Order: sequence, then C-alpha cells, then structure tokens
Amino acid sequence: MKKTAWLLGFLLGVAAATGAGSVAAAKDDVKRELQLSLNDMGLVGDWIYDDAAEGFAVAKRTGRPLMIVFR
Repeated sequence: MKKTAWLLGFLLGVAAATGAGSVAAAKDDVKRELQLSLNDMGLVGDWIYDDAAEGFAVAKRTGRPLMIVFR
C-alpha cells in the first residue's frame, strides 16, 4: 500500500512539474492546428477555441456578448 501511494505521489509530482510549462504550449499548438484545419489563418484578433469557460469569463470581464459557433 505504501509503495502504491508513493508511486502515485511521485507520478503526480512528475506530471505537475513537466506539464506546467507545456500546457500553454500544447494549447497554442491545438489552436494553430484547428485554425489550419478550418483554414482560418487570416483571422484578426484573439479568438478563443475549445474553452467555453474562458470565453464566458472574458465576456463577463469585458461586458461584451459571447458568440459561439458550432462547426
């Protein structure tokens, strides 16, 4: 039991340490791949893809309406 708890703690620590910096990079990669697949490379401005919670937070903070497009 102690070995399992130790291993789980170790793996979670490694995942947190290595994933903290790469999460933002992975999100940017996903956004770029989505833009390429949708042929939306000419868009101007900050568009939020695949993150409804962030979209709602930005809309609330800026007082602007939220437009959601399903493709």
